[in-house]
Amino acid sequence: MHPIQSAKTIKFLLVFTILFAFGTTVPAQKPVLLPEPESVQYGQGNLPLQNLSVHIPASASPDIRFALNELTKTISLKTGKTLRKAASAQSASVIYTVKENGGELPSVSEIDGSRDREKYSISINSKRISISAQTSAGLFYAVQTIRQLITGTGTETVIPHVEISDSPKLPYRGMMMDFAHGGLLTMDEIKKQIDFLAEWKTNQYYFYNEVSIELDGFPSVGFKAGYAKEQIRTVIAYGKERHIDVIPFLNLYGHLHELVRNEKYADLAIGKYGHELDPRNPGTNALLKNWIKQYTDLFPSPFIHVGFDETWETKRIADDGDIKINSEELWLKQLTFVQEELRKYGKTVLAWTDMNNYYPDIMKKLPQEVIPVIWEYKPDTAEINRYLNPVLKEKKDFFIQPAVSGWGHVYPDAAYTYDNIDLCLQAGMKNQTLGFINSVWTDPVEPFVRSSWLFMAYGSIGAWQGKVPDKNTFSDHYAAIVFPAAGEEMKEAFSKMALAGSYLNKCLGKNTNGVPRGTIVESWSNPFQPYYLKNTQAHFEDFKNARKASQEAEDACILALKKCAEKDTGWIHSLLVSARLVKYSATRFIWAKTICDRWNESMLAKKKNDFVVYDLTYPCHGLLVDLMDEAGELKEAYRQSWLNEYMPYRLNTMLGRFDVEYGLWQKLSLKVLDYRIQNDPGNVSKERFEELFKPDF
Repeated sequence: MHPIQSAKTIKFLLVFTILFAFGTTVPAQKPVLLPEPESVQYGQGNLPLQNLSVHIPASASPDIRFALNELTKTISLKTGKTLRKAASAQSASVIYTVKENGGELPSVSEIDGSRDREKYSISINSKRISISAQTSAGLFYAVQTIRQLITGTGTETVIPHVEISDSPKLPYRGMMMDFAHGGLLTMDEIKKQIDFLAEWKTNQYYFYNEVSIELDGFPSVGFKAGYAKEQIRTVIAYGKERHIDVIPFLNLYGHLHELVRNEKYADLAIGKYGHELDPRNPGTNALLKNWIKQYTDLFPSPFIHVGFDETWETKRIADDGDIKINSEELWLKQLTFVQEELRKYGKTVLAWTDMNNYYPDIMKKLPQEVIPVIWEYKPDTAEINRYLNPVLKEKKDFFIQPAVSGWGHVYPDAAYTYDNIDLCLQAGMKNQTLGFINSVWTDPVEPFVRSSWLFMAYGSIGAWQGKVPDKNTFSDHYAAIVFPAAGEEMKEAFSKMALAGSYLNKCLGKNTNGVPRGTIVESWSNPFQPYYLKNTQAHFEDFKNARKASQEAEDACILALKKCAEKDTGWIHSLLVSARLVKYSATRFIWAKTICDRWNESMLAKKKNDFVVYDLTYPCHGLLVDLMDEAGELKEAYRQSWLNEYMPYRLNTMLGRFDVEYGLWQKLSLKVLDYRIQNDPGNVSKERFEELFKPDF
């Protein structure tokens, strides 16, 4: 060895030995914190968590006690050792200060942005964890940050020396959950969502309801297809403990087909068994007064979102020549009535602004106290500005609302969703938005909401920080935080699901109105139709790549299930079923083309019956049997995942898709077998497969 190299080696070994001997002075790898605090300064060393103690005085309010209990549970779970109870605050190694009583939930007074209600700071050194917070909300959010700072388990559990100060960039950070279109989440699932959102410092949960809350005097509306008032009260209380205000999100004009399709209420509609109430009918406002009283009694939140979007039916009837209808005047009249009625109950009203697209001057006529909510679900700055500019022109305060694109796909379009959330947040922050509401819609019923959780977190984090996290690394960091025992596997699963979706997007979605409603609509179409056979030919490699990526996601989920915490198994099973559904969507189109090609090449090109019936109908390995097997297996896996997340309502509608799908391949298999039975074994067909057998549902 060269003398200089020898000296360097000895020096390195000496430094390594010193560092190893005094391990607590070695700075730990900096943990990823999401949301990222305003200020983070790491010191040298770590605080072991094995022997910490906390003092929770008997006089502590329930909200403070809840936050400290959450911290206690988090540390105990990591160390495997119950956190000691100190006799006094002075003797405790976890100390805290809360400067104001109350302030558990966001209030209307924060519209001007002047309060520090959620502000907190953390100081961790070799002796203690110190937390200072403006209110119990800040204390709770400090606990969420500490949760991410902890590394190791058992006796190796430590937290780095660090100084943190933090507060949100936006006072109102909401998530809108759709309880009207798709499956209805179980109470347990709603609570899991609220727990999840609280970890990312969300403070509003918008409960979107059309007629899925049972109301007094309307016994048949929402019967076994909604939530009882007592259940809603439970959700509200559960959210409040976690500093999330549960806000009623209604539709008090349009989107009420579930009501007006009933003969008892059909005369209240402006169309025939349509979607919108008729503001000219005295019975309409009598009904709404009843509803408003019940909703305001039920939801204590100072905010209420009344919808008023997409009232196209009224406009269509007016445009078709009904001179008795001035659709713009009716819209304003109805919103004014609703606003004035809700003012009696002290509510601050939010309403969507999309009808500005049809009534260009409507913003200047909006009732003064109504807060406009700009929604745009495309990653398109021009589209966002089309709705934003009229609001800015009138100098109105506003909220902005993007969405997870999960309603058009089995698994959300990742890039599309990230960009939509990012652009909406950028536009909102640039123009001093009051708040940010991410959306999860369930219109096509089939997708599981759990697939949207990754993107829900992305939006919540962005709303706190005032900017979204790096989308190139976000899913990796998210996987490590949420699934610590299976982080690498879930990182792979999220990556491959996004990739599979991107390939499927190239193949399907061309025959639908409006992106991103595409792939799920066409995924159940007859793959033997001329259009789809031609489409499959053009996108054969994309379909193959979608299959490969979704199978790799499937593999990653299976491996994750072997390593994950028990509480995560249901969630990962749900993602596994979604991966299988994406793979099946691609498979059915590839198999349809392969079946036609196998027959046509043998019979028409080669002029020989070359075991083609065997290839297609062999009872355990035929191409047609492949699809029968997978459709049948998927039906049961889907049913189990559905019931793990949703109530039974609408399950049969979804399972029926699998039954019809199974029938397509079974009927086709029987037709091919009958052809074989009724003809000589060596018979060579002169017709193309798709023309001879006319595959159809």
